[in-house]
Amino acid sequence: MPNYDHAKVWLNGQVVPPEEAKISVFSQAVLRGSSVYEGIRAYWSEERNNLFLWKMDPHIRRLFDSMRVMRMTPPYTAEEFKDAVVEWIRANEFREDLHFRLNVYFDDSGPLDMKGYAADEVDTCVFISGGPNSNRKRQEGGVNLCVSSWRRISDDSVPPRVKASANYQNGRLAGVEARINGYDDALLLNQNGTVAEGTGTCIMIIREGKLITPPVTDSILESITRDSVIEMFGRHIGPEPVERPVDRTEIYVADEAMICGSAAEVAPVLSLDRIEVADGKPGKLTRRLQEIFYAAARGVDETYEKDIMPVY
Repeated sequence: MPNYDHAKVWLNGQVVPPEEAKISVFSQAVLRGSSVYEGIRAYWSEERNNLFLWKMDPHIRRLFDSMRVMRMTPPYTAEEFKDAVVEWIRANEFREDLHFRLNVYFDDSGPLDMKGYAADEVDTCVFISGGPNSNRKRQEGGVNLCVSSWRRISDDSVPPRVKASANYQNGRLAGVEARINGYDDALLLNQNGTVAEGTGTCIMIIREGKLITPPVTDSILESITRDSVIEMFGRHIGPEPVERPVDRTEIYVADEAMICGSAAEVAPVLSLDRIEVADGKPGKLTRRLQEIFYAAARGVDETYEKDIMPVY
């Protein structure tokens, strides 16, 4: 069995041991946070004896969108990115649930060089790293959130729809504050004072049987998991999900609330600001959505066959 604590890394076209996966301290990624990435899941199916990449095409499209906004020249085609992911997984012989990063970054433009902002002034590089991740404590038990004193970044400053590594400092500030104050995590409001998202997740609520979530124009990441949950709710549960601004107090009075994302998958929200959501327990529709999600991602529900990509 492979040693997952020392998983190999895919770096600029080669699979290398982790100790050889190095980035210059002068790189733009290190000095200025100039990188974009995708956090991607793969799910092992015992029944089909295969590992399935979940929603690879949407992830690659979003990666290209992020590179476009950041004015990065893509170093590989979409198919080459997908081939690289499969090559990395096979090199590590992973045969269990994974969470990993496909990261595109600006490299070294010279020591203390204040240039290097334009794509033709600096090299664009790629690495893939990560490994097994089957810890689902939050998905099973739920989370207690608070509204952060920090506001969510906006499209006119640092665009949230770009999955840039630097954007996550916004969430880190909120998340650290939340934990210091005794919460599991935080929820951020946007500049308009309505709900944006969590520190790395989207937020959804259930009121009178309806799924309600903030629109992508309310300073949120254009989340692939969010899109999946919206589609799954409409297809399997109904009625049609609603995308509109959400007030923080709507979460206080919601019947259910949940967060979702590639890392978080679908996790129940038990309380906000120490006000319980309903009875403070995971809701039945949240549990139903979890069941639908895992059945799709593991290749059990053939309706979602087009959304999974076999590795072996």
